[in-house]
Amino acid sequence: MKRITLKLYSFNELDRDAKQKALTTYRDLNVNFDWWDDEFEDFIELCSYIGIAVIKDKIKFRGFYSQGDGSGFSAKVDMPKLITAIENQTWKDYAPMQEFPFTAPGINRRVLPLLAKNILPNEPQIISRSQQYGVVVDLGVYVINENGREHDNVFEELDKLEEWLRKIAEVLNRYLYTTLEKQYEFLCSDTAIKESILNNDYLFTADGRSANYLEQLTKRKPINLKNHDH
Repeated sequence: MKRITLKLYSFNELDRDAKQKALTTYRDLNVNFDWWDDEFEDFIELCSYIGIAVIKDKIKFRGFYSQGDGSGFSAKVDMPKLITAIENQTWKDYAPMQEFPFTAPGINRRVLPLLAKNILPNEPQIISRSQQYGVVVDLGVYVINENGREHDNVFEELDKLEEWLRKIAEVLNRYLYTTLEKQYEFLCSDTAIKESILNNDYLFTADGRSANYLEQLTKRKPINLKNHDH
């Protein structure tokens, strides 16, 4: 039997080069689980303030530094609430400092009561693209009829409304992707990794290599060779 004595160090006991090696080794420490869940919940809550009910299991993303990266989400939209919320910047009740380049829809105001009173049958949705990242929208308006009278003249206004909703959806989708990217970059930063290393009491060899597995080896029970078959 050979006995080896090896000194192990906490992160703060390492020299500068060893600390940098330790940080590099644990670069993915904070992102090897579902780190995005809080960002999803925050996005869902913010959208709820403006009449957009995001479906959590329909949020998707890929990131962050390759061509084709992006995000998408699906949601049901309460159009009258959305219009009022945009005009009143209601999202600031949840995120006071958040600015969005939203504007009121430039449509004939006679159309809005038709929406509010459900005279226009509609199920507006924001839909995550299936084959790639991004969003599309659908007002869900098919037949416009009130007391046997069709409102053909409002279709042009509804096209404008759908385009307005598309811009809203794209702004929110960019916001979603940006918040995910910022959180990922923070979790992979030296500051965040160092905090996690210290919180977990990780140990290292003098040159900054992880030594947690060595500590675990010392806790194993020795093998009794006398009881082993050969």
